[in-house]
Amino acid sequence: MMKVIKAATKFQRVGEIVVPDVFNRRFKTGVNDLDIALGGDGFVPGSTFTLAGEPGAGKTTLLLQVLELLEKSGKHTAYISGEESIYQLAFVAHRLQLQKVSIANMTCIEDIFDSVKENNFGMIVLDSLPSLRSRDEDLRGKALEEYLANYITATAKEYEVVVGIVLHITKQGKYKGSTLLPHSVDANIMLRKSEEDYAVREIEVTKNRFGSAGFTMFPISNTGFVFESLEASDEEGPKVSKAKKTSDDVLEYVSNHGSINASEAAKVIGDVSKVQKIMKDLVNAGLLNREGRAANTVWSAA
Repeated sequence: MMKVIKAATKFQRVGEIVVPDVFNRRFKTGVNDLDIALGGDGFVPGSTFTLAGEPGAGKTTLLLQVLELLEKSGKHTAYISGEESIYQLAFVAHRLQLQKVSIANMTCIEDIFDSVKENNFGMIVLDSLPSLRSRDEDLRGKALEEYLANYITATAKEYEVVVGIVLHITKQGKYKGSTLLPHSVDANIMLRKSEEDYAVREIEVTKNRFGSAGFTMFPISNTGFVFESLEASDEEGPKVSKAKKTSDDVLEYVSNHGSINASEAAKVIGDVSKVQKIMKDLVNAGLLNREGRAANTVWSAA
């Protein structure tokens, strides 16, 4: 377990401070674009983060897929829900073709961390903050929130387990409820539906004490996220000519049918992860006009 580090009350020269070994034992999912999206340097044992998003953004899907990737790399993980039954979670996991993640219905934070210690989990997800409670039934409202924030961050460090907590955001993109927990944890991640493409999700790391903060986009389908960043440009060589051919196919379709929607574009292009970039490039080049937003987007000849 990580040695609990007391607050320093005396000044020390940074060159004289020995950094704990835990900071050098980071671990990654093994999927390059996803690891870059999550800060680039990997998870620090004992660190905490929030993932916030509006309903339907794909929070559960994203986190289950991350846990499954970590399971395949040898980490023991768990998804703990106070909102959904294990059968609902299993239904989602089966659709995503996931097999290894452990799931449970628990709401008492002390019981949860007793299980973390017993099972030696390397990473857990708590879904979600409003469902959590304490054994001390007298803790309510702000007092409970402060207790949860302190208990989660301190015990995560003690047990060296990475803890992700699901939060919800409003349609205006703001946190529902207090911002105490986002201020307390090491990293905050926002998951949003793209306004330009219903099949794309935007991931923004707004704070990261152990890595970089940044923005990227991934396509999502009924079988989960495709972890190939849409921001990556095409490489030179054969892939460029293939991209040009795909653009020509889109223009030919528009010429024959008058317009093309997102679903039709995905079929023509044959790769949902490329739709947004190719269509955006054609609009920027003045070859197509774009109307509507999200699932109602339609492109027509310029």
